[in-house]
Amino acid sequence: MNTTADRLKELQKQLTSGCEVCCSHGMLDTFPDALRISFLVEHIGIIICHRGHFSFVTGKETHKAVSGKTVFINREVYFHITESSSDCLYSLLFYRVDSIRDLLGNTVRGMKFWEVINPASCQIVDTAATSGLSLYIDMLSSLKNDNADVFIEKERLLLMLSLTYHLCSLFSRLLGVHQSAPARQTDIYISFIQLVGQYFNKHRGVSFYADKLCLSPKYLSSIVKSVSGMTVQQHVFKAIVRQSIFLINNTDKSVKQISDLLNFPNPSAFGTFFKKHTGLSPRHFRKENIGKTKQ
Repeated sequence: MNTTADRLKELQKQLTSGCEVCCSHGMLDTFPDALRISFLVEHIGIIICHRGHFSFVTGKETHKAVSGKTVFINREVYFHITESSSDCLYSLLFYRVDSIRDLLGNTVRGMKFWEVINPASCQIVDTAATSGLSLYIDMLSSLKNDNADVFIEKERLLLMLSLTYHLCSLFSRLLGVHQSAPARQTDIYISFIQLVGQYFNKHRGVSFYADKLCLSPKYLSSIVKSVSGMTVQQHVFKAIVRQSIFLINNTDKSVKQISDLLNFPNPSAFGTFFKKHTGLSPRHFRKENIGKTKQ
């Protein structure tokens, strides 16, 4: 995999086939087609801009990364590149923590806390503050994709584990201002987020989640707002929109079927909700995404 074209092709393949580790195998000057349309980031996403600049969208927000900046992308965020300069050079690493969850123990709690405490879809920071990331990308890139070799697979898992610890330490420094929340509030907030992941398609009221946590609705609302800056309902709606987009983009289910799956009273109510949060009707959103895919 010596040429830029080969490495770009391999990255495209990794992204579209849902590999646990997707990496650029060094620096690239062009982004793969998979990232030029709406792409659901199910990984921890890291992109380092070494030269030039690139612009991208996460959700509804437009961002720009320039030379010397590193982009961290939250999981379960829709991301796509809109433009890159002719002299752009970047390196990329997307990786899943699922395969190392048992090894992580409480560390995954820290990773989840970093994600949920920060409502932003991404963070752009100075690369100088993220020393070591390029080395991890290079080391993970150097490993052969040979699942039959137990030693290579173990080495990959250990590198991913080490990188996750490194990121937890990095995030703690970068977002230290958010860590003043008392431990009790943090625990409640993390439990709330886990409940939203389980029940968002059926339960949307504060009372349901408060009852599950044996709290008053007022107290839960206060904790969620103080820790994240978002309301309980905003968290639930965000989860619904995310799942709606996934079903629209990745299945052939009709709008009515999706509406039923997400427990809306009718397709019209679902359409109104979806358009309010995305700016497009479900059918228009699907049509737009299909059009981008064909380009």
